[in-house]
Amino acid sequence: MKINSNKYKFIAIVVILFLIPFLIMSNHFLNSTKEMVRKNTLERIGLRTSTVSKVISGVLNLNYEIFRIAKDEKFVKLSNPERKKLLKSEMEQHKEVYRGFALFTPACGKIFSLGDLNDFDCSEDGLLKQAASSAMSVGAVEYSQDEPCSLVIAEPIFSGESKKPRLIAFGKISLAPLNNIIRSFGKKSRSELGIVDAGGQIISDSTGKAIIKPGIRISNEIIQVINFSLKRQIQNSSSQILVKNKKILVAVSSVQGTKWWVYEKINSSTLLDYAFWAKRIVYTGIVLIIVFAFVSYKLAKILLIPKELPLKTEAKI
Repeated sequence: MKINSNKYKFIAIVVILFLIPFLIMSNHFLNSTKEMVRKNTLERIGLRTSTVSKVISGVLNLNYEIFRIAKDEKFVKLSNPERKKLLKSEMEQHKEVYRGFALFTPACGKIFSLGDLNDFDCSEDGLLKQAASSAMSVGAVEYSQDEPCSLVIAEPIFSGESKKPRLIAFGKISLAPLNNIIRSFGKKSRSELGIVDAGGQIISDSTGKAIIKPGIRISNEIIQVINFSLKRQIQNSSSQILVKNKKILVAVSSVQGTKWWVYEKINSSTLLDYAFWAKRIVYTGIVLIIVFAFVSYKLAKILLIPKELPLKTEAKI
C-alpha cells in the first residue's frame, strides 16, 4: 500500500502552524490561572474583613448605650443614689454585655461603683488621667485567663458648656459577642480571622489562640501591613507577604471609632488549585487542532483540487 506522504506533510504543517501560537497562549493562560486565584482570594478576604469591621463597629456602638445615658444632661442633674439606680437597672437588662460601672471625679474621687468595678482603684489606672486631660473617651482591652477579654472605657462627662469634665464614667464591657462574630464569619474557612488592638495583641480569632493564650501578639509581618495602612491612611488593605518562606495572603480593615484592626490571613498553598482543569482545556485544544488539520486536508482536496475531466473519444466514421 502506497502512503501519500504529501497528505501527512500538509496535516503536520497545519498542526504546527496552529499549535505554536496556541501553546504560547496556553502557557500564559496556565501561568495567569494562579494569579487570578490569588487576586480573587485577596478580594474575597478584603471584602470579608471590611464587612466584619463594620459589624463590630455596630456592635460596639450598641454597647455604648450606658455611656450615652451617663453623658445625658438629665443624668448629671440627678442625685448619686438616683444615678446609681438608673445605671444598675441598665446593667441588669444587659448582663451579658456590661460587667461593671463606676463614677469618679476628675481627681479620682470615687462616687459609686457597680459589678466588677466595685474594687476598682483609679489611682493605679492611667485611663482616668488620660480622659480628664484630653477631655476625650479612652479605652483599653483587659485580658483574662478565665473569661473572654473586656473593654474598659473611661468617658468624661460634662455639665453645661464647660470644657472641663465634671465626672469620669468607667465602664467594663464584655467582648464575648465579638467572639461569636469572628467564629461565625470564620466558620468552615481555611483562613485565620481575628481582631487586634493598637498594640498588636489578638482580642479574638477564629482559631482560638486568643482564648488559650490571652494577650498573644500577631506576627510582625501583619503588623507591618497595618502600619503601612496607617501611614497611607487606608482603612482597608490586602497584600501578599512572605512569612518563613511561605507566601501568605493578608487583608486588614480598621474598626471605625477604635484603634483596632480586623485581619484575615491564609496560606497561598492551601488555595484551590485549578491547574488540572486548565490543563484539560489545553489538552482538549491540542486534540481539536489535530482533528481540524485532518478536516482541513479533506476540505482542501474537495475545494482546491479540480476534478479530472472525462476524456473525449472521437467517433469513427
